[in-house]
Formats: sequence, structure tokens, C-alpha cells
Amino acid sequence: MGTSSKANHSSVFGAGASGNRKKGTEQKKDWTFWFIVGVIVVFAVVVVCVYFVKRYNALDRTYIKVGDHEVTKVEFDYYYNTITNNFLSQNSDSLLFMGLDTSSPLDEQAYIYDSNMTWADYFTQNAVSAIQTVKALNDDAAAQGFEYDVTSDYDTYMSAIDSTISSQGVSASYYYEHAFGEFATEKRIEPFVKEYLTYEAYYNQLIEDNAATDEEVQEAYEADPESYDTIDYRLYSMPADVEDDATDEEREAALDEVEERANEMADRFSDGEDWRELCYEYARESAKDSYDPENESDPTVVTGGTSATISSNYFDWLSDDSRQANDIMVYRDESNDACFIVVFDSKTPYDLETDSSDIAGTLATERVTEYINGLLGDYEVIDDGHHLNYLYINDETDTSDTADTEETADSKETSDTQNQTVDSSASETEETETLVESE
Repeated sequence: MGTSSKANHSSVFGAGASGNRKKGTEQKKDWTFWFIVGVIVVFAVVVVCVYFVKRYNALDRTYIKVGDHEVTKVEFDYYYNTITNNFLSQNSDSLLFMGLDTSSPLDEQAYIYDSNMTWADYFTQNAVSAIQTVKALNDDAAAQGFEYDVTSDYDTYMSAIDSTISSQGVSASYYYEHAFGEFATEKRIEPFVKEYLTYEAYYNQLIEDNAATDEEVQEAYEADPESYDTIDYRLYSMPADVEDDATDEEREAALDEVEERANEMADRFSDGEDWRELCYEYARESAKDSYDPENESDPTVVTGGTSATISSNYFDWLSDDSRQANDIMVYRDESNDACFIVVFDSKTPYDLETDSSDIAGTLATERVTEYINGLLGDYEVIDDGHHLNYLYINDETDTSDTADTEETADSKETSDTQNQTVDSSASETEETETLVESE
């Protein structure tokens, strides 16, 4: 009996302990489950909150000010993305030469003409200039009583977008986000598009109002005929074999050798030998295919050159009134370690009767640009949020040169920089004129 009682007692306590362990394990599992659920819920709430805060900032808060106009992030993004996409499309064949890689962030790539700026800074600067010009001319249009119904233009613009969306096989929301900015929709960008179309109509009206007279065109031509007369010529380059680590003496010797060969080729051409055959003979092995006389086109031919497009190294020689067809010269270019052989073909005087619209258009554009520049003085850019990095590049460069300045002075400089206002020029008018194009 005693033994049985102990066994039963032990059995009861043994079962109770096992049950408690099982219950504790289940409670631990429940706690872990609800902890994970809680973390997920908190994360989801944070993501949603961040999205709506970002959305609010983009749609309702002032991103920058242009004169008296408050510009939201959505409006800025519309200009920035449109200008960027147009630039990439129009220069697709030369982006590699410019050092622009579309697969990498634009704010991590140095701008080709200013190493202190990135490509993102460059496009931002253009976007701000466009906004300034559009705002200034729209205000002026209203003040001058200019009225224009943009309905037809807007319908044409939207029709082009719809066609692009259809041809690309993407959703409208996807297209607007990638073409105009993260929070862009048809409804949200509508006022920006219509404002630009009004600007464009008023700009064209100003061009018409500032048309040059025949007398003004004649006077402009006579003052600078070389800007309008065109020259056809041939240009052949003969580079020297110079190593990167070559000494000045080695570089000079290599260039002397190339100059001797260039003069030899020029003499043979003057003696009547065929130009294309000579180009092929004197070309490097790696370039011979380009100069093959059997090819249909001659890569050395340049047509329609003017003082604006022809190198100053040989423009004076080409434009000399005594120049005759097949005259030839050799130019030694020390900076490029090469010699250039130039052959004059012909010079065509500008035809004022048939081509006067070119000069007239130039004169009108210059007058309107001057007019716009006069308006822009009232359209300063205020960037309290320090969004426009290009405005502060010079300040940051100066600061890096004085890194040992006392902290109080640094703090004041930073504060002054953040409250800086900038009066941008209208040098990007041409970029603005082509802003709203069919995507």
C-alpha cells in the first residue's frame, strides 16, 4: 500500500510538472508570435506614415520659392524630369563621350564642364531657370492683357502622352511617375503644362512683335558677314605617336615627324594626286577603313562652316577673299600633338533675299531674351530647405579652403548660406522653349 501510494503520488506530481512545461512552451510561442506580429504592424505603420509625410511634403509644402510663387516638389519634379529626359533623348548618341552613365545615379557623376557640379546639379539648375522664365513671362502676359486658350494645345500634348503610354505597354501611373516624378498624375501636372503652354504662346507673340525689318537684317549682315557666309572645306588630322609619359623633347620630335609627313601629303595633293587616295595612304592602319576611297562618303568633308563652327586656328585662312578651290595648308597643333591638313573648297555668301529669316529670327530672339532678363530680376530663387545643391557649391569650395576657421564662424557661414537667395539668369531660354515636347 505504501509503495502504491508513493507511486501514485509521484505519478501525479510527474504529470503536473510535464503539463506546466507544456503550458509554458505554448505561452512562449504565443508571446513570440505576437511580438513578430507587433513588429510587422509597427513597420507597416512607419512605412505608411513615411509615405504620407513624403506625399504631403511633395504635394502641399513649399519646396522652393521663385519670386512670389511657391513651388511644390511635384512642380519642380515635373520640370526636372522633363528637362532631364529630353536631354538624354536628344543626346543619346553622345552621352558616353560626355561621361554620363544613365545606369548610375546622376548625383554621383561629375558634370563634364564643371567638376564641382554633378549632372543632377546641372539638370536642377536648368529646371529652376525654366521655372523662373515660365513664371516671369506668365505674370507679364497677364499684366499685358495677353489671353490665350490652351485647350487645343493641351489636348494635343495629352494625346501624345496617351500614345506613348499605349506604345510602351505600361500603366498611366507608371508612366507619369517615371516621366514626371514620383507623385505625378495627369491631374496634378495639368496646371504646370497649361502654364507652360501659355508661356510658349506669349513667347511666340513676343518674337512676332520684335520682328526685325529688312533694313535691320541688312545692317546686321554687313556688320558681321563671317557669321553668316558659309565655307565648305576638307579637314584631315594626322596625330603624332606620343606616349603619355613622353618628355618634351620626345613629343617635339614626334610632332616634327608628323609635320614633315603632312607637308609631304599637301605637296603631293598640290601636284595633282587624288585627295582620297592620299588620305587612305597616310592614315593609320586602325583608321584606313574610314578613309577607303571605295566608300561612298568622304569623312574629311565639312560643309556650311561659319565663324561659329570653324576653329580659329584656320578660320582666317579659309575666309580670306583670295582663297581658291583646292588651296591647302598644314596647321601644327601643339596642344593636341597633331597636324591638321585643311583644303579650301568654296565660300557661299549669305543670300539676304532667300535666307533673311535666319538673321531676322536671331535678332528677334536676342531682343526677347534681353526683355526676359529684365523681368527675371523680380524672380529670385529662395531655397530655405537647401534643396538646390548647385547654389552652394562655391560656398562649400570656399569653406573647404578655410577648414581651420572657428566653429562659430562656420556656423554663421552655414546659416547665411541656407538663407541665400539667388537671381538666376535666363541663359537657358532655349532649354525652356523645348521643355514640353511629346514624350
